[in-house]
Amino acid sequence: MPEAENSRKKTLAVFVSTMGFTGFFPIMPGTVGTIWGLLMWWGTCRTSQPLLLQTVLAIVFFLLGLVFCGKAEKDLGRHDPGSVIIDETAAAFLTFLGVPFGLWTALIGLFLNRFFDILKPWPINKLQDLPGAWGIMLDDTAAGIASRLVLALLLYFFPVIGK
Repeated sequence: MPEAENSRKKTLAVFVSTMGFTGFFPIMPGTVGTIWGLLMWWGTCRTSQPLLLQTVLAIVFFLLGLVFCGKAEKDLGRHDPGSVIIDETAAAFLTFLGVPFGLWTALIGLFLNRFFDILKPWPINKLQDLPGAWGIMLDDTAAGIASRLVLALLLYFFPVIGK
């Protein structure tokens, strides 16, 4: 069954994997998932222990994805459905892990995250071939790590963007 037809299945797995059904947003649902992560990162930057909280949230969202994405995939009747966006949210935490909040940092990190997730250069593209939740989660995890590495280089060579 196509995802649109199955999207009425409101199971716990679909709810969690689509970040409260926001993954059904009709335009760029993956970007919606990344923006969820970006907003939560911004919130963590305002705490006394941002790195600790960001690390915990990255792990929690990754584990939630592993637990629920495979079931959501079956419930929605598609391999790696676009509406499943918890993987993008978890990856956003990796993109911004330990980075102080700044408008340019947020915009560049968002762009880098989407760039690596959409284009999936080698070896990221090989990870999505893994079965079930592992394939859904690990390609975005790798995209988040690649984004973080590039962001770190940009912040090192152009520190003004981190202000």
